[in-house]
Amino acid sequence: MVKIKISEKRNPIPQQVSIGENITLTTWGTIKVNKSHFFPSSFQLKIDDKVIYIDPVGVENTEKADYILITHAHPDHFSFKDIKNLLNAETRIVCSKGVSKKLSDVKNQIQIVKPKEQLQFEKFSIQATFAYNTKSVFLWIKAHPKSKENVGYIITLKNGFSIYHAGDTDYINEIKELSDIDVALVPIGGDNLTMNTEEAAEIINKIKPEIVIPMHYEIKNHEELNRFETLINKKTRVIKLD
Repeated sequence: MVKIKISEKRNPIPQQVSIGENITLTTWGTIKVNKSHFFPSSFQLKIDDKVIYIDPVGVENTEKADYILITHAHPDHFSFKDIKNLLNAETRIVCSKGVSKKLSDVKNQIQIVKPKEQLQFEKFSIQATFAYNTKSVFLWIKAHPKSKENVGYIITLKNGFSIYHAGDTDYINEIKELSDIDVALVPIGGDNLTMNTEEAAEIINKIKPEIVIPMHYEIKNHEELNRFETLINKKTRVIKLD
């Protein structure tokens, strides 16, 4: 069984960066997955007065959520404890069908999405994207098979500014079709779970966002993190968090 807890190596101060006009991104940093100290795919976005969480795990000192987006049901992305702490009566949860099965207690607040579907809200739209593995963990078994319909998300504001959270995915054909991305959050951990450093750099250099934030990697791999930065086109700003 996978055990998730707060890492003793976590930065005690939540890290917050501005990624656009009236848009801030916050991470609470490193979690411990079994024995590995791991920078997760968990973020808070504040867009004007709206609070959005993506894959909240190990979130501390929380503001209640207007929206919670979950990419898939693996425990480093899905924490019912964190979700309950963030909910109020008005919170909307956007997730795949697989995640929704674990949220029966709050099913009236759930919007199920499949890849390519788009939801329209007052201040922005949310598009679900494909997120799956082409590589196998063992024989034909994949950690994130396409049949599960796991997702990433593109959040697009009324002015066209867009933020892409890739979820757990390899460098797949559907990602090559993305365009007009301003901020990209991409996994670099590899190990048959996600795209690796080189693959992540390749897709970023293809879609050319203004900002990229690497995620989903063991924090001991600082050499890989630094190498990712060297591989990125100089027109894209790399923000490294821990």
